Amino acid sequence: MSNLLTNEINQEMTAGIIASDRRQKHNDQNTLWEKLNLSQQYSVCSLGQFGYILSYVRCFNESTLAILKLGSKMATINEAGDINISPYVQCRQ
Repeated sequence: MSNLLTNEINQEMTAGIIASDRRQKHNDQNTLWEKLNLSQQYSVCSLGQFGYILSYVRCFNESTLAILKLGSKMATINEAGDINISPYVQCRQ
């Protein structure tokens, strides 16, 4: 991915609203973005075209799961970049 495209993506993601998690400090979009691999970043960009915003990145064992939100809808992206638009995810309010 070109540096120009990466900068545009980061700017678009930074403009989004960041959801908070009581267990940790507020993460900015750049911090979340850096936790993703290239496949996940590509998938986040794909969902971003529909209005989804990267909200959380969770690490389980040695796997990373990206969680995106669009209003009350949620989507997840695993390490392979596979998108699940109907995940079973419970988030604290």
